[in-house]
Amino acid sequence: MVSGCKQTNTIVQEAPINSIDIDTIAKELLNDSLINAFSIGIYHKGESLTKHYGELDKLKNKPTDETIYEIASVTKTFVGNLIAQAENENKLSLEDDIRKYLNDSYENLEYQGKPIRIKHLLTHTSELPRFLPESINELFEDVSEDLPFQIAAIENSYSKIKFLQDLKNVSISTMPGTRFSYSNADTELAAHILETIYGKTFDEILEEKICLKNDMPDTKINLSESQRIRLVNGYGKNGKRTPQMTTKLWGASGGGKSTIKDMINYIKLQLDQNNVIVQKTQQSLYDKEVIYGDPKNKIGYYWVLNQDQEFGKCISHHGGAFGTQNWLVIYPEQDLGISIFTNQGDWQTSGKLMGIIDNLKFEIAKAHNNKSYIKP
Repeated sequence: MVSGCKQTNTIVQEAPINSIDIDTIAKELLNDSLINAFSIGIYHKGESLTKHYGELDKLKNKPTDETIYEIASVTKTFVGNLIAQAENENKLSLEDDIRKYLNDSYENLEYQGKPIRIKHLLTHTSELPRFLPESINELFEDVSEDLPFQIAAIENSYSKIKFLQDLKNVSISTMPGTRFSYSNADTELAAHILETIYGKTFDEILEEKICLKNDMPDTKINLSESQRIRLVNGYGKNGKRTPQMTTKLWGASGGGKSTIKDMINYIKLQLDQNNVIVQKTQQSLYDKEVIYGDPKNKIGYYWVLNQDQEFGKCISHHGGAFGTQNWLVIYPEQDLGISIFTNQGDWQTSGKLMGIIDNLKFEIAKAHNNKSYIKP
């Protein structure tokens, strides 16, 4: 994942978003032989716009506002919000030793007497491995086209109990909070802590505290039978069908699913300047090193934070599943957010989607200033 916040040379002002020529911008991605379909959602100053292109499966169904995509690691931002809510309810503190919420000693989860704290989970500075079980990490040493199937096979035979057992064998070799190292394991552990605090499943907590309050009925970890019918098939590098992401863990690190319509409402939530929880999650918790190659990047409650020269504050997150990818990029100072999904995933897809978001942002800037605009 890289930062979703790029520089521009102009400031967004008032203009309707339906004046933007999205179709012309979309042609670039439609001409890509690997991209079957994609959906775009834009929210700006009270206006919403969704657009859908291509065919989810060749010569078959087309995407709509009701199409459900895997949002992968964008799920982490929901976890950040829920941790902030628990913090606001005085149910936890970011300074808490995570072992306070584990039913065992876990003497290994510290370094020279310094424990992993909840804030370290939120910022990927916990020193926990990228994946548990560790066998998944080993698969990335020799990446092949079969990687999604290999990961899926391991995850389908894994469990929460085994996760907590494997956590006892993790070795912490650096002081927590001093080094950024992207981890899915830390987010799964954060979800376990939430379940411990609330006495409910992660899906139940997510629905109660975010989705019901923000009209997001199709945003879940575990879909209903009727929702699964609307879940897209994903495709990999060579157009090969990939497995859908299923997990027997909490699903907090990347098991979320949603629609472009729901994501528009999620963008609205992130743009609510009066929401103390939202404002808390967009505060920087870690900025001690270059993150994702950009020295201006900081980490909030899982959000990647940046400062665009003209658009101002930017929060973003990328999500990559086996055969789907998405970006969510939001500019709070401009009351602007863009979400884009596709049901194709490989190492280049992230950059392709970000290129579309950049072009959309440039066109929004041009429309809102009613003048010619040249990319930097």
